[in-house]
Amino acid sequence: MSGMSETWRLDATALSDVLAAGEVTPAALLERCLERLDALEPKLNAFTHVDRDGARQAAREATARQAAGARRGKLDGIPISVKDNLFVAGLPARWGSLLFRDHVAAQDDLCVERLRAAGAIIVGKTTTPEFAMMGRTESRLSGVTRNPWNLALTPGGSSGGAAASVAAGITPLAIGTDAGGSTRMPASYTGLVGLRPSNGRIARRFGFPPMAIDFQAIGPFARTMRDMALLYGVLAGPDPRDPASWHLPPDPPIKQRPRIGWLTAIGDEGATPEVAASVAAAVGLLGRLGCEVVPAKAPFDLGLLRSLWGTLTAVGAARVAARFPERWQADATPMIRAAVERGMALPATAYVDAMDALAAWRADVTAAWRAPDAAWDALVMPTAAAPAWLAEEEAPPGLTAAGQGMFCGWVNAAGLPGISIPGAPHPDGRPIGVQIVAPFGGDTVVMDIARRIEAAERWPELASTP
Repeated sequence: MSGMSETWRLDATALSDVLAAGEVTPAALLERCLERLDALEPKLNAFTHVDRDGARQAAREATARQAAGARRGKLDGIPISVKDNLFVAGLPARWGSLLFRDHVAAQDDLCVERLRAAGAIIVGKTTTPEFAMMGRTESRLSGVTRNPWNLALTPGGSSGGAAASVAAGITPLAIGTDAGGSTRMPASYTGLVGLRPSNGRIARRFGFPPMAIDFQAIGPFARTMRDMALLYGVLAGPDPRDPASWHLPPDPPIKQRPRIGWLTAIGDEGATPEVAASVAAAVGLLGRLGCEVVPAKAPFDLGLLRSLWGTLTAVGAARVAARFPERWQADATPMIRAAVERGMALPATAYVDAMDALAAWRADVTAAWRAPDAAWDALVMPTAAAPAWLAEEEAPPGLTAAGQGMFCGWVNAAGLPGISIPGAPHPDGRPIGVQIVAPFGGDTVVMDIARRIEAAERWPELASTP
């Protein structure tokens, strides 16, 4: 094979087959990745740090294993990016914030350990807004990140750089995080697959403090379900350094005829007509594929969740800012500064009351899901209320940031698995994501349903950035 254009369109599984056949070396594949990065990065702003030396050394080692017939598996030699709020030993971890402008991670998070052990080539760190707390990707540290489908639009947040990297064909895979839709929503805006696994499914250790207790999970990005299965197979599983990773139930059985509930609105709030039509098309397809599909109501109180979210994230931001008493007011963005001030003003009793209310809310979600008339194997709904919007705006026209994320945040609060996959696009060509959610531990259920849809639909090709 010759020429960069012949590899950037391939997914990770196809690239692995090319490596296995000896048609290209990991070192050569990395150079093609870096060439594409250099061509597109000035327009996209997907990366906050590119580790050329480290990636080239890892690629040389992978090339030696290839030559010796000793590849470690399908991920060996495959380029991948890691979001800048995750720790990669020896690389900057700035969390999108001037407060951490000089911070370098001392050790790998567990997901990065597993990537290295599998032979993946870590190209660099992708951009995120400050503290990963925004639905689009912009910060005082790294500026505005743009959508490969249309540079005027946002790729979303807070894993916007990760999504842009994959959608533009710079890397076939990426690792982000998802605390309120931060993997699934960027995936929906860029025509990708984005997973938020069950709490504990992908073990965590060594990183920044959480903004909202256990809402955040490692969020893999891929272009195809076979790639998502490949990456999930490497990342998922318990580790003794993360006790929560040992408390998941066994994988539920995969049913030939699952019972699937679906919705496009929560109370008086709902998705745009184009998004609702995309979800309806996916639901109709599932019905034709033999699934039992029934209209559903959201099994949670959206208003209560929003009030809890505001308390937990404000306290989380205040906890981080308190480490920088002399700097945080000057270095934080106005949005984060306002959150910090709210958090610092809250008494401890308000935080404990919020934790008690969250525990009750989680119990109510479980009970509502298991009610006789609502015993769904999965729920299908929009990933986001609207498709991608102008990169400099806080939210799509007519929506608030909270309204845009109304279908995602509850999944994090309940600790459930959710996946966003490409649905029928907007009439103007913008990608639209369809979300599949299952009860706790049902990660294989959401991926099975996603695979059924993928097998019956032609998903969009990669964006070709001008």
